[in-house]
Formats: sequence, structure tokens, C-alpha cells
Amino acid sequence: MARSNLYVLLLALLSAALVSCGGPSGPVDGKAAMAHVEKLVGFGPRPAGSDALGKTADYICSELEKLGLEPKRQEWMHEKEKILLRNLWVQIDGPDPVNGPILCFGAHYDTKLADGKEGREDIHFVGAIDGGGGPAVLLELARVLVKERKPSVNVWLYFIDGEESIDWHWNDKRALLGSRHFVKTMSEDKTLFPNGLKSRLKAFVNIDLIGDRNIKFDRDGNSHKGLQELFARAAAEMGESERMYRYSSSFGDDHQSFSAYGIPSVLLIDFQYRVPKELGGQPAPPGTDYVAWWHTPGDTIDKMSPEALAITGNLLVQAMPALEDFCRK
Repeated sequence: MARSNLYVLLLALLSAALVSCGGPSGPVDGKAAMAHVEKLVGFGPRPAGSDALGKTADYICSELEKLGLEPKRQEWMHEKEKILLRNLWVQIDGPDPVNGPILCFGAHYDTKLADGKEGREDIHFVGAIDGGGGPAVLLELARVLVKERKPSVNVWLYFIDGEESIDWHWNDKRALLGSRHFVKTMSEDKTLFPNGLKSRLKAFVNIDLIGDRNIKFDRDGNSHKGLQELFARAAAEMGESERMYRYSSSFGDDHQSFSAYGIPSVLLIDFQYRVPKELGGQPAPPGTDYVAWWHTPGDTIDKMSPEALAITGNLLVQAMPALEDFCRK
């Protein structure tokens, strides 16, 4: 074989290897993340307290254990709602696992309750994007941080229950149940946080509604501005600036539970123009092709792509050095 042909062959093999073990602009494997979404959606609707969500929790923990991690379960019966809630979290150690700073990534894994009762819609809602995409990316991020990119601070991956409002229309008092409980109990844990929650938990990054083929990230009005600009720079470094902050929205989500305790928090969300007209949404601008699937039976896996999941995960990885610096300050 001629040397030039051999060189071309080697380049092709190298490119194939890079594609097979990563995704757009980074090590996160979108196909692996999509496989997790398929598994989660396979459990069917997964509202808080359901047996299906219990199976989902078991699956998430088993996948983390395969990486040699030790996931923690925080299970409790909500006093007013009388439902069993299940928060899951795991630490990927930095240089000082006991006393060092903590960077937390979170995503809710429950789906919207749609049982036709108490004014709720009666639909089959499997939440591929809304409840599936986020935790799938966190599972793939766990693999990357364990096997490919060791963090320089402690990283918590937090799988959040009870994000969705139990009422069909958003009700602050019946939503964010898991994250509110999590932050409250952690703030009272003198073993983990002897000097208070803020002394170690330095930043919270919340991902939600991610995975659409035409993915974007909206500028959230309730997020920490410095963290938002940090992610804008990371997206620019990836060549993905067009996806960042073209639109703005203020969305009630789990990052607000952390912000309430003084933790700098940011939400990465694809919400604007995803709400159908019948639920009060606005039509997307001409030529943008944003599909409206939010809280409808159309939130299914066919709306998603491995590339979109890889973009999200690799955005987190790209931002890691700056996030770690932020947490060490």
C-alpha cells in the first residue's frame, strides 16, 4: 500500500474511533445517552411516587454502580401529598472528597402527572425530553468524569424527584418538592457541611427539557448571570453560539431551590416555543422549525437526537474548567 493511501486510511480509522467514543465537540457519547433515554421511556409514565419511577431509580443507581460509584438514595413520604419521593445523588471525588468544594449538576427524572384527576389532562405522557433527556446526559457525564476527565473539585450528580407540579397548571406549593427537601436536609447535615451549605456547595447547574433535534438553550431570568456567561463562552469555544441565549424565559425550576439557600445556580433549558398553542404557547418565528411538545403526548423519543444530547453533555464538559475555578474561589 502506498504511504499516502496508508495515511488516509489511518486518518479515517482515527476519525471513526473519535466518533464512536464521543459526540460533537467532546467526549460525551450521544448514542450512549440516547440508549439511556430509551430505557427510561421504556418504563412508561414516571410521575412522582409511581412504581415506574421506582424502577427508574433502580436503573439509574445500577448504571452508576457499574462505574464503581456509590449512589445515595434519599427517600421520604411527603407529609402533605402522601407520596413517596426519591432523590438520588452521587459524588465523583475531587482531590479532597471530605472537605473540598462541590460542584453539583442536577436534572429531574420524574414526569408530569397526567391521570385525568383534579383538573389534570388525561394523556399518555412518557416525557422523553421532559424527564428523560436530562438524567440520561448526567449518566453519560458520570462515565466521562470517572473514565476520561477527572474533576479537580468534588462533583455531585443529582437526580431530582418531584420537580413537576402536581396540579396541571404550575403551582409553586405543589412543585419542586424533591429539590426543596434536598437542599433543606443538606443544609442541616453537619457532617457534610459543618460550616454551612455555602461553605462547600459552590454552584448548581440544572439541565431540563433537553434533547430536541433542533436544540437551543434559553436565557433564564432566574439564573446567576456569571454562570450564564460562563456557559456562553463554553458554547462559543465549541462553535455552538447560535444555540445559546437567542431567546429568554423565566421558568420555575429546581435551580431556584438552590438559589433560595444562596447557592449560585444556573438553568440550561430549551423552553421557549416548545409550548403548544392550546397550552398558551406562542408560535415559533418563521424558519426556526421549533417543535412544540411540552406536556403533550408528543414528547416522545422520535423528537430527539443523539447529537443534541451530546451537545448538552459536551457543553457541561467544556465549561468544567471554568466551573471548577468558580468553585475554588
